[in-house]
Amino acid sequence: MIRTGVSVLGWGLLVPGTLAASALLILRVFTSLHTWHPVVIAAASVIPLLWIPVLISCLGLILVLRARWRLLGAALLVASTALFAWPLLPRTAVSDTPVAVDSTLTVLSLNLQYGRADVEEIAQLITPDVDALAFQEYTPSFEQELTAAGLLEEFPHQVGTSETSASGSMVLSRTPVELAARAESTRFENLIATTTIDGELWHIGVIHSAPPQMGADAWTEDAAAIDRLAEPFHEENLLLVGDFNAIAQHHTMRELTADSALDDLARPSAGTGGPQWHPTWPTGTWIPPFARIDHALVGAGVLGGAPQYETVDGSDHTALIVEVASPR
Repeated sequence: MIRTGVSVLGWGLLVPGTLAASALLILRVFTSLHTWHPVVIAAASVIPLLWIPVLISCLGLILVLRARWRLLGAALLVASTALFAWPLLPRTAVSDTPVAVDSTLTVLSLNLQYGRADVEEIAQLITPDVDALAFQEYTPSFEQELTAAGLLEEFPHQVGTSETSASGSMVLSRTPVELAARAESTRFENLIATTTIDGELWHIGVIHSAPPQMGADAWTEDAAAIDRLAEPFHEENLLLVGDFNAIAQHHTMRELTADSALDDLARPSAGTGGPQWHPTWPTGTWIPPFARIDHALVGAGVLGGAPQYETVDGSDHTALIVEVASPR
């Protein structure tokens, strides 16, 4: 009777665990499937958690197998957990700090969640080294809060739009900024602004792509528009920051970084696997963060370390503080 109960439990773990792991493996390999439906996009969002169904299926296998065959299941458990949990382990990023010192740029990026982010907490993150702010879901009411806090005096130059909806995106800078390009037909504002720091011209892109909830077509089309927006500036001092509404393993992000024209600053150093798993969404809810959808991408040769991640009350995203340096 006991053995029967153990077997039932084993099969109850093995079958769903194997099915879930197989589904995530397929989505990991065949990324074009992500463009089919929002449900598929959502499922692909947990690809970095592939180790969980693998662990479940291996535990089920151990319970189903008999006697010494369980050693095989235990070996598979150890090997598969080590393999699929590897992306979650702390690793060395591309570089700890920018190598060049002639011209550096530091940007704080945050999705404000309809302008609800706590301005006082944002102000605490702004050091004298921060050159610019890249905000998504920038609203008139939030701008009023910035004014009251005196932050617009520190960052008097701005490019972008302020909207009562989630559409507003804004670059605020200590130095004069100009609009270099704006994406066409995206659901939210996506733009690239230029500013000069220590004699070096920088291109700062604030990105807010359509979420899967708007449909797979909108999600895919926005990502393609952002790719076109960035393409003319690949060889410049380019930094794209913001809410890409996609993890590194999603089809849209894979397409953005496919030809190495754009580099993900969260990518570990060579030989250590794929991008680091540092979830940035959702925050401030009972659901723990599970998706790194906020990114910092740089153009060819731009140097930089992994972003610094900070939680801000009122926002459902983690703030990114990014420091980069010109290769020239």
